[in-house]
Amino acid sequence: MKTRTAALIAALTIGAPALADEYVIELSGMNFAYNGQNNQNIDLTIKPGDSVRWVWVSGLHNVVSGAGGVPDGRFTSGAPTTPPKEFVHTFTTADDYPYYCQIHGSMGMTSTVKVRCAGDFNGDLSVNTLDVLAFLNAWSGGDPRGDFNGDGTINTLDVLAFLNAWSAGC
Repeated sequence: MKTRTAALIAALTIGAPALADEYVIELSGMNFAYNGQNNQNIDLTIKPGDSVRWVWVSGLHNVVSGAGGVPDGRFTSGAPTTPPKEFVHTFTTADDYPYYCQIHGSMGMTSTVKVRCAGDFNGDLSVNTLDVLAFLNAWSGGDPRGDFNGDGTINTLDVLAFLNAWSAGC
């Protein structure tokens, strides 16, 4: 009976979707600000299904996807405006999403949201057998990235957590 229960729990866990998260970036002065970081120094990596909420704190701004002042059509908050204003975008596909403020982009108000799948261990934006090989090399070599579940210990639980993420795809 215990074996069947464990198998059922494993089957349900493997296919269970992860809960989505929301990250808040503030627009203030000539900066996008997140977690004490500004503009191109923002290190924000999220997973597909997560959202970013841009919140106007001060100034006249907008949020436009693209690089070098050239919109790519992925998302926009519309015309520049002042607070109070919020804009939310949910990211569904793994990729890099550069964005800028039309008014202040040429002055450095640019940044990027990186969307990555948990099973994409090697970071090539594809979940495939190369990720399994990369993970197993890290895990067996004692590389800190082998602690996939983040519990401070590299062990079999990390293999199970990785395989769970890998089998979920992206």
